[in-house]
Amino acid sequence: MALSLDILGFGSKRKWAFQVLDREWIALDIDIRRIDGGVRQLLFQWAQEFGDRKETLDPILIDSATFSGFLMLGPELGARPLGSKGIKTMTERLEAALEADDVSAEEDAATVDVRIVRLILAANLADRDIEALVGLEQQDD
Repeated sequence: MALSLDILGFGSKRKWAFQVLDREWIALDIDIRRIDGGVRQLLFQWAQEFGDRKETLDPILIDSATFSGFLMLGPELGARPLGSKGIKTMTERLEAALEADDVSAEEDAATVDVRIVRLILAANLADRDIEALVGLEQQDD
C-alpha cells in the first residue's frame, strides 16, 4: 500500500478544496468527470492568493466554481441553476473580465476572473455560446 500524504495531514487542505469545487459544480449539474485535476489545482492556487485559511478559501472557491460553472454551462443551461439574476451577474462578470483582459495582456496582471476565463477556454470546457461571445469580443479589437 502506498503511503498517502493525506494520512500525515499534508494534502487535506487541497483535498478539501477540490471537494468544495466538485460539490458546487455538481450543484450546478456539471459532469465533473470532464474536469481534470489541473483545473482544480489552479483554482485552488488562485484562491490561496487571498488567504490560506479554510474560512477565507471556502467562499472564494465557491465563487470560482460558480463562475467557472457558468462558463461551462453557458447562459442557456445555466439559467436553471443560477436563475435570471445569476445569469445576468455572471454575464456582467464575463464582460468585465473580457474588458480587463484587453487591458492586461500579461498573465501576472490578469485578474482572477480573467484567469478563470482563460483556463476554462484553454481546457476546452467552455460552452459554445461562451466561446462565441469571447470570439466576438476578440474580433472587435
